[in-house]
Amino acid sequence: MSKFITFQPIGEILQEAGLITNPQLELALRDQLYYQDMRLGEILALRGWVKQNTADFFVQEWFKLVDKKIEHPIGFYLNRAGLLSEEDIKIILLEQRKHCLRFGDIAIKQGLIKPNTVEFFLQNLFPSQLNNARTVENTQQQKKITKDDITYWVTLSSKKLTNP
Repeated sequence: MSKFITFQPIGEILQEAGLITNPQLELALRDQLYYQDMRLGEILALRGWVKQNTADFFVQEWFKLVDKKIEHPIGFYLNRAGLLSEEDIKIILLEQRKHCLRFGDIAIKQGLIKPNTVEFFLQNLFPSQLNNARTVENTQQQKKITKDDITYWVTLSSKKLTNP
């Protein structure tokens, strides 16, 4: 799936990520006919449907990330996309330590991000972290950290320690 995402227009990517709806995209595209000097992301931000830094992230950084080796945890990328603040991440990490739940599940539980947005990031940036049976519908059922999660985090940590 992710190898073809780089060829999608930004509006479709934002829609697939659950950040805008189809009617919002259609209206923004119609607006773009009248305001041809404005980019789609600017129109979406002007209407208040996404933050400007979110649109910029998907235009400038997303294509560089997909199908590349990811070096940071999901919270880093959600922050870069303007979807979670530093404070949100701190709160999620505290909750994660207390309850041993996955980062995305806590963000969803706290209402900070939509399940399909977390799923979109996982599918495209962390496909090895997805359980084949995991879908947006059963996200709430699978909350415990698995052995694979721990192995992944230890691998990331050891790379940071050996390659500062």
